[in-house]
Amino acid sequence: MKFKIIIILIFIFLFFSFSASAQYLEVALVSDIGGFGDYSYNDQLRASINAVEQNLNILFEFRESTLMTEYLENINYFAENKFDLIWGVGFTMERAIKETAQMYPERNFVIFDGIVKEENVTSITFKKEEAAFLAGIIAALESQNSKIAFIGAKENDELKQYQVGFNTGAKKANSEVKIYNRYLGSFNNFSKAKNITEELAAENIDIIFYAAGAASSGIIEAAIEQNMNLISLNRTDINLAPNNVLTAILKNTDQIVKRIIEAHYNDNYINEIKEYGISDNAFVLAQKQAEKLISSDTLTKIEEYKQQFLAGEIEISPNPQ
Repeated sequence: MKFKIIIILIFIFLFFSFSASAQYLEVALVSDIGGFGDYSYNDQLRASINAVEQNLNILFEFRESTLMTEYLENINYFAENKFDLIWGVGFTMERAIKETAQMYPERNFVIFDGIVKEENVTSITFKKEEAAFLAGIIAALESQNSKIAFIGAKENDELKQYQVGFNTGAKKANSEVKIYNRYLGSFNNFSKAKNITEELAAENIDIIFYAAGAASSGIIEAAIEQNMNLISLNRTDINLAPNNVLTAILKNTDQIVKRIIEAHYNDNYINEIKEYGISDNAFVLAQKQAEKLISSDTLTKIEEYKQQFLAGEIEISPNPQ
């Protein structure tokens, strides 16, 4: 009799031990209309989640959106199927995330590069001026003519953050550098983007940093024709102009994804609106391209200026000296 009781107790122990070890976090990713396959942030996030999956007991699935009208359907699909953590990409997905989060308060959501003010949503945003600060350092140090430029789409407060950061970084790296700031008035004006780039080339500007949305293709085309160098915010631009794009300032998805998924996995997360910057190691260079086209001295100095910034020795200012 005692032997049977011991066997039963062992069985119960093994059963509950197996059940505990079999628990996992179900994670989902819904792409924006850019889809997968072009090394965009959809691809970066998918790769980062896959990397976390190697070390944690998680189940990962994703859905690709080809139309914005598919956002709500795709996000709802994962919420209805009781996924624990559902990721969306970009500000165009804010409304769909918000609606689904309200319908499924027991589910948790993450919006990458967007803001949704709901208790079950983590919103990830970035300090644009700090990404641009790094671009300014590179441009000032790599420019042969000491003439560089920033091109933005619309002249609004959000895009002016890029200008402020770029100008600060450039002036800190080279106080004599001349900076030209230009705006297109639109995210889609290819012709104006190309014309402005050609005008800057005529002024002997040799490096341009830009945040211009779809109009960036006009900047890239003119830069290739005029033999100018570029600094991008998008890895895909490197494929369009591999001899002109010095590097891209990228969001460090590996670190951010790992941090958030581990917090949910260990049930010690806080849903919040979090703005990431240099102090969070939120930005990285497209390293292979940088090592190919940027001098090793410049790469070393970038790290030095980052440390000065972190130590409070450099402040990003609208009027850098």
